[in-house]
Amino acid sequence: MDETRYVEGGYKVVIVAVVLLFMQSLLVTGRCYSRRMQKIMLEADDYVLLLATLFTSALCAIAITFPRIARAGTRPDDARPDTYGERKLLQSSFISWMALYGASVALSKCAILLLYVRVFTTSNRKFAFAVYAVGFFVVATGVATTVGSLLQCTPIARNWDMTMQGRCIDKLDFARYTAIPNVISGFFMLLLPLPMVWRLNITIQQKIALTATFLHGI
Repeated sequence: MDETRYVEGGYKVVIVAVVLLFMQSLLVTGRCYSRRMQKIMLEADDYVLLLATLFTSALCAIAITFPRIARAGTRPDDARPDTYGERKLLQSSFISWMALYGASVALSKCAILLLYVRVFTTSNRKFAFAVYAVGFFVVATGVATTVGSLLQCTPIARNWDMTMQGRCIDKLDFARYTAIPNVISGFFMLLLPLPMVWRLNITIQQKIALTATFLHGI
């Protein structure tokens, strides 16, 4: 490891991204392998999950390289990109990360919602309506985040070439505010299956265990 590049905080981003990438690959591979061993065909939620895995892997790859591009944690005399090419690469990486973030989060949540539909069936119309309503909100948020990340500057090329004339919104504020609808949809996704769990023909202990499993995400 180059100590001049990762003497403070940059290496922490790399560690988190590598761990997440490893855990994601392990869990998704294990899921697909177990379904194959049981001779169970992949369902719609499995295919969406695999697509989400590709987007999330690309997201982690950018996160791993981003500290070096941004020179995070470097010495004061070498703390920021100082050439036109470096600054352009930094801006392009940030825009790509934001676009991939919106798509990967939306796909991951859609995979979970499709799992709800498959596991709990659609016999309960109110539950099915709630799932599809949340799904619509998730997709709309994903599209808005992905498209919005590309339209933060006018003209669009100013996103990665700040020497061009034009204007941009505050990119950090954009990143913060896009987290709000994701938190809201995530909260409702945690609550959605609970009424269905308590209607299952299982013991109270099992219902409590399943409830705790879903609420663990809060």
